Amino acid sequence: MIKFITSPQDMRLSDVETVQYDQIVDYVTEISLNLMAVKVTNRPEDFLGWCNELYNYARYGINMELLDAKHVKPLQKLLQLLEKSITCRQVKTSRITPWPFLKNFFLDQAERQALAERLRLLNYISSLRISTLADMSELERLAFAGKHLSAHEPAKFDFDVELFGSTRGSKGFHELLQHTPSLLDDALSAIPLEGEVTEADYKEFVKRYTAAFATLDKGKASLFVATRLLAMRRPDVFLVLTAAKVDALCQGFGLVKLTTTDFSRYWIDVIEAIHRQPWFKSAQPEDTTELELWNNRVVLFDLFFFVDKDFAGKSNYLKLKNKPLVTRSSAGGRTSATGVVRKKRTKESATEAVDRLLAEPDLPSYLQGKRDSMITEVEKGKSATEVMLLIRAIFG
Repeated sequence: MIKFITSPQDMRLSDVETVQYDQIVDYVTEISLNLMAVKVTNRPEDFLGWCNELYNYARYGINMELLDAKHVKPLQKLLQLLEKSITCRQVKTSRITPWPFLKNFFLDQAERQALAERLRLLNYISSLRISTLADMSELERLAFAGKHLSAHEPAKFDFDVELFGSTRGSKGFHELLQHTPSLLDDALSAIPLEGEVTEADYKEFVKRYTAAFATLDKGKASLFVATRLLAMRRPDVFLVLTAAKVDALCQGFGLVKLTTTDFSRYWIDVIEAIHRQPWFKSAQPEDTTELELWNNRVVLFDLFFFVDKDFAGKSNYLKLKNKPLVTRSSAGGRTSATGVVRKKRTKESATEAVDRLLAEPDLPSYLQGKRDSMITEVEKGKSATEVMLLIRAIFG
């Protein structure tokens, strides 16, 4: 393990990678005894491969029962750093990647990144695109905007509507979406459904989008929420940004970190940079399967952002689909599919409890990114408040 940990010293690292490596080693040192018990089976000779292997050793190889409580936080910090380093390297590589290589990368990541489910969402959104938000049903609007409800029945919504990015934390946006969706429609109409999207088109969208938020007593126009609308409107042009993605994306592109008000920089520094890349400028393929990826190639840039191997299984769609069927018994309780009678529960579900806490105003952005982890811990028996306090202690 020692030889593995020190191997990047013999690699040709960039300045950013050198800083990342030094930070990683700091946290490795704190859990070194736990890592020494993990058998090294692969020794990549590149930094990206090394980060992936170390992530697997730290995430799945360490015996958690032997991990001291004081080492939980260093382990979490190490995993965060590795996730960001992997994403940065993959984003950086995208700048010189031709379309055939990108297509193969998408397919290689298909299972881990829930590509089939992502495409089902995008195909559903494509069927809505000719309608206005005002004409859509509430569930259709929320699917377009990225907010999951238990009412999104798996039979119809066979995907997690929050793939690519959730907007559930933006109260002002959802107030507009519910009460005056025509204002958002007016903004989206500035973006043509086909053909080239120009900087002037985008600027007109921003002008109308920010004007819509000016009608609210409270609530500011957020770039990150806007990118969800833009990417659903034109998945071949726009990328969804979230608080959890933006840091690694900007490091990968060599940018100063964008904020939620950097509307101009999003177009100039991110979208124009993507549009200059070889894979974006490639000719339209003839193969039907490949064409589906190509038509959504910019929004699918999301697959460059690292996720662990449990990501696909955490889908809100799968959680609803696999939820045990419950029928009422004659005694007034509930009977599960196995025939066990359960008493009626009035407590809120784990998802509802977590979402209630995350709906509080002025929460740090990193908490929104930990929603799935919080729900998992609450389902294990912890209270939502206890889990939030623990995550604040670890990541705050």
